[in-house]
Amino acid sequence: MELEKYRDPVHGFIEVRPLETKIINSPPFQRLRNIKQLAMTNYVYHGAEHSRFGHSIGVMHLVTKAFRSVINNNAYSNFASTPKIEWHEQILRLIALTHDLGHAPFSHASESLFPNNLKHEDMTEKVIKQTVVGKYIGEIGKEFVKKFGENFDITPELICNIYRGKDAGENSEFVFLNTFMDSELDCDKMDYLLRDSLYCGVNYGKFDLERLISCLTVYIQDSIPRLALEYGGIQAFEEFVLARYFMFVQVYFHRTRRYFDITLARILEKILPNGIYPEDVEDYLKWYDNSVIQLIKQHATSNDDCKRIIERIVFSCVLESKTHPQDGDKRLFESLKKRIIRRFGKELFIEDYSADKMPHKIPAKVDIDDEKAIIIIDKKTNQPSTISNESHIISSLTEKINIQRLYVCKEKQCEVHEYIENEY
Repeated sequence: MELEKYRDPVHGFIEVRPLETKIINSPPFQRLRNIKQLAMTNYVYHGAEHSRFGHSIGVMHLVTKAFRSVINNNAYSNFASTPKIEWHEQILRLIALTHDLGHAPFSHASESLFPNNLKHEDMTEKVIKQTVVGKYIGEIGKEFVKKFGENFDITPELICNIYRGKDAGENSEFVFLNTFMDSELDCDKMDYLLRDSLYCGVNYGKFDLERLISCLTVYIQDSIPRLALEYGGIQAFEEFVLARYFMFVQVYFHRTRRYFDITLARILEKILPNGIYPEDVEDYLKWYDNSVIQLIKQHATSNDDCKRIIERIVFSCVLESKTHPQDGDKRLFESLKKRIIRRFGKELFIEDYSADKMPHKIPAKVDIDDEKAIIIIDKKTNQPSTISNESHIISSLTEKINIQRLYVCKEKQCEVHEYIENEY
């Protein structure tokens, strides 16, 4: 089997199998070249022009490295047969490759415009099942059936069910595979932190990837495999969690990036047909970043928000809460915000009240039996523990990021600042 090689700025050469190349060259996947990874962040960090295309290939590369590290480090190779290991690796590669196919233009910035409360994961499932992508996944499945038998088929339904945790509860192996793509140790986060950090020109998202992956292992509990970490990888995992924390505070929740994301969503509610993206997959896939920008340009003379996007006119952030506000801080912010709006009028302001995120989802106190636990294995004693017990950093980093902001048009900036100073 002759492999293609993609030169990636984060990971170097990435090997891609022939039938995977067919997926990459398909129109639904090529569309990802025109979906920015970080929405309007390039209006702040001008290098952030990277797309979901490179990220998806990067995640496929990392999930392969992570899975192989687990195989090399532990008894999973004894737990699973050789054909099953090969099958599981291919399943993971396909989940990673296709996991972002349903993203809307500008990614999360316009996700609120999906019809019927759908999420991008729902649209991804539709794309996988209803386009040529599903056909190519089926071709890969036929190769495995031919090689190993009917039990090793790979279908679009299987890929979607494992990634989304559907019907996986009865199959512990599928739950195990899901953690490579959806957990506090997942390869999606590993790639986007390093990729976003590189393209934004910041160091916040960097961590020791090689050390972290090399310490991935498996913990077999009651014949059920669980993704775990060797004791020597604790510091690499702490660095990984802190990198994500700093990227949210400094990049993803940057005040100007949030302003443009909010403005974009406000615009699209008014100028998209019916105020939402189409639910039909074929029609939905016609939408990408450039088509949205062209639509915004058409309305720039009649819609002030559209003009602000095209000409990069930024409202000033005149009021901002602490990163981790306490109840008193929240009451003070709300009180002052209400007085400002009452004094100047609501139409002059844009509010941001949804820049909130947990630094991680690992409970502060957790038993090994808890499915949310990150298991730590001491190779010397072969005794399991949890990251919550072993890491003071992880156990103490439990306060939610919850930043609230109030923006005002430039013309009123000085007047509002002066009012705030007097009120304080």
